[in-house]
Amino acid sequence: MVLAGADGSGKTTISRLLASYLSSYGSTCVHWFRGTHLFTSVLACLLSRFQVFYGDCNPYYGVCIPEKLRALWLYLEFLSLLPHYFTRLLLRRFCRFVVCDRGVLDFVVWLVVTLDTLKVFRSLCGRFLLRLVTRERVVYLYADIDVLARRADVSRKFIVKELVVYSVLAKYVSSCSIDTGVKSPWEVLRGVLKCLEVQR
Repeated sequence: MVLAGADGSGKTTISRLLASYLSSYGSTCVHWFRGTHLFTSVLACLLSRFQVFYGDCNPYYGVCIPEKLRALWLYLEFLSLLPHYFTRLLLRRFCRFVVCDRGVLDFVVWLVVTLDTLKVFRSLCGRFLLRLVTRERVVYLYADIDVLARRADVSRKFIVKELVVYSVLAKYVSSCSIDTGVKSPWEVLRGVLKCLEVQR
């Protein structure tokens, strides 16, 4: 079960509530990931020290990858994701329920927004990632831009870019969409459970 959505959409809150609810029915694990993990995280920290890489494309590290290096960075990000993805698959062997706070959909959106290019979809990695997205049980959480901007720890500009990409992709890959801006966390949880029940 994957809870996907832009920064501030309530994924972490709902994943904790969902895990707490499901734990009464069996062993439950929560797994979280986003882009720029492992060695790309270390590399981004290093690059942030050089003025040529300064920028707000990646708000957590304050870097922008130059256009000539974006194809390489895409593959580095992809390689950094693999250990987390395999960990998620491994958890499925040990836990009856695996609640995922972010999924491959979020990772694809992260790549498109932080690299500021739609070429991600034409790359070998991008096409492979989109196939992985279709194998996940995605519940898309969203909210109005003003709500997200209040909750998130990234700029409004970054959230707007995220929402544009999410709104297109979620139509094709999510099982259902829930507006977290107009509902309490408990109402959202009920919506997620109802969605998962329909998928079963």
